[in-house]
Amino acid sequence: MGPNQTPTLAARPPYGIGDRARGARASGPGGGDRHPLVLTADLEILDGILAATAAADVEPTVCETAAAIRPFWSRSPMVIIGADQARQAAELLLPHRTEVFVVGPPDRLAEMSVWSAPLGAAVVRLPDGAGALSGAVADLTGSQPGSGRLVTVVGGSGGVGASTLAAALAIGATLRGLPAMLVDLDVLGGGIDLLVGAEGVAGWRWPRLGAAQGHLGDLTGHLPRIVGLDVLSTTRDDPRPDPDQLAPGAVRAVLASATRTHRLVVVDLPRSLTPAALEALRRADLAVLMASAEVRGIAAARRVADTLRETTDAPALVVRRPRGAGIDLSVVAESVGVGLAGAVGPDASLLRGAERGDPPGRAPRSPLARLSSKLLDRVLDESGPDR
Repeated sequence: MGPNQTPTLAARPPYGIGDRARGARASGPGGGDRHPLVLTADLEILDGILAATAAADVEPTVCETAAAIRPFWSRSPMVIIGADQARQAAELLLPHRTEVFVVGPPDRLAEMSVWSAPLGAAVVRLPDGAGALSGAVADLTGSQPGSGRLVTVVGGSGGVGASTLAAALAIGATLRGLPAMLVDLDVLGGGIDLLVGAEGVAGWRWPRLGAAQGHLGDLTGHLPRIVGLDVLSTTRDDPRPDPDQLAPGAVRAVLASATRTHRLVVVDLPRSLTPAALEALRRADLAVLMASAEVRGIAAARRVADTLRETTDAPALVVRRPRGAGIDLSVVAESVGVGLAGAVGPDASLLRGAERGDPPGRAPRSPLARLSSKLLDRVLDESGPDR
């Protein structure tokens, strides 16, 4: 895959006409059901179609000749016809049906448009329309969104440890044997891969997925992985990062993919709740706000809490207790206006672990790990038994 290609097209390897066993079904009895019908003898067009169907986690039934599509025409959820076979398909005079697509490269647009009316078909140009095509495949074949749980974490003020808690939650899920992903939306934060010791691990960061749209395939294997955790981090390459540079559509596509393939997805949000951050918040099963038990920390957290209450119905407060007494936890919760979910105090082991590159939350008896376990119990129990 080239550096400028949409990641949707790289979710699975390309296929040829003679290599249908991986991700495609050869034509034959028993087709239909949730399998799209594909008609093309053009290898290049087939590669684009199969990449789009693979991104939707769906196996198509592939026919190379127009005559072979008759048994599948009416009972397939959708029909995708390559530009090379559009005329032959129209000449069959098959019964009218909906959800037909004629696809091909931009230089064959005029040809596709000629046959779209006789076929009652929408025209899709590849590769530009691959995201829309994979989205249509997912919708029309009944691909359901995943049941993974999504937790967002945001700090009410700087330095309260929101990113550390986000990482500990994700690590805690992996320690339970659950597939988990940690997603970084704070482009000014320096990259959460540094926090979990994954800065040297190869894999995609956000720049590779910034143009993602529609229905993405499984990102597992493409992202940096450490101690069983998949990490999608921002980078440190941009000398003047824009807080709004992450597109809401890309975040939507990534989170939809992540919750299909992971039991827990934890998103580290920026304190400035950008459109991309709000996209994550709207999808959250639990939205954790961290506030310090100090006057200025409470005042700052109240401003963030206002946005949380407007965006999600699942806010929860975690209080960072300072050294010394601090303000009573119940007073902090009442002042911020968000229900208290837990508290954590200073932990010198975190600093020592960070210097060694150890991900936070791995020591099971540490205050942070105990808090993470409590929050995990809350969010996972609400979804029923663990998968």
